[in-house]
Amino acid sequence: MEDTGESLNSPIIPYPGKQLLPGSREHFFGLKPGIKDRYIYDLGLSTGEILYECKGGMGLSMERHILGLHDLIQKPYAESLIKEEFKNSFKGKWGKAKYYRVRRDLNQELKNPSRRTFAKLYCLMASSGFIHKFDSYGNFKCEYFPHTLDTSEIQVKNKKLINSDFIINRGSFSSLDTNLLTKESLIYIHVPFPSTETFKKEIFKFFDNINLKGYNFLVTSRLINRGKLDTSIVDWAANYLSISIPFSPSKTFSDIFITNF
Repeated sequence: MEDTGESLNSPIIPYPGKQLLPGSREHFFGLKPGIKDRYIYDLGLSTGEILYECKGGMGLSMERHILGLHDLIQKPYAESLIKEEFKNSFKGKWGKAKYYRVRRDLNQELKNPSRRTFAKLYCLMASSGFIHKFDSYGNFKCEYFPHTLDTSEIQVKNKKLINSDFIINRGSFSSLDTNLLTKESLIYIHVPFPSTETFKKEIFKFFDNINLKGYNFLVTSRLINRGKLDTSIVDWAANYLSISIPFSPSKTFSDIFITNF
């Protein structure tokens, strides 16, 4: 993977609730020297903010739009296609009526999507604050909330992603084939916020097994949200090494990093 000297710390695809708090990303790769040189398995791919910092890896997601967007941004024409869709669909300018017309057309295209479909989706998500809201039929349902269409992150990161060793597949942490793992692998997940206690217990059990098999893992999660502590995360983290990263001096928001190495 070519090193262009640019940072990949900012998410290409912002995803509130499924990404680290601002400031936490900067701490992630300072936890242990050499993390960026390892092959990483991101078992809950959303933004790619961790995956794309490493030399190579695999991202797993069960969300069709996430798979489509990440497939798009690895193509050399990603930025130009998004700008072209913005020009064609929105005439280069946001508008409420145009937004809902394009959203209607997009939902028809999502039944048999192409990369151009996901370029259009990127434009719509940018115009709704990158809220990832879909109904049970897979229709994009976000309301109009205009933001600036900024493709600079895609331009920077695309240079690193072209011809790089990254694989994006449909799947979840429970579907990972552990036969693929080596002692140099790093298994990673960011626990979505909010998550049910049942879902978190499934994640904890999976990573306990990964630990027993002798593989390295790193789990990140929201520890404190609006002053409320996630006690189940605290209890599980007590079995391993952990560090909390406060987002603000008042400590009303905080992330936690949990690892076995």
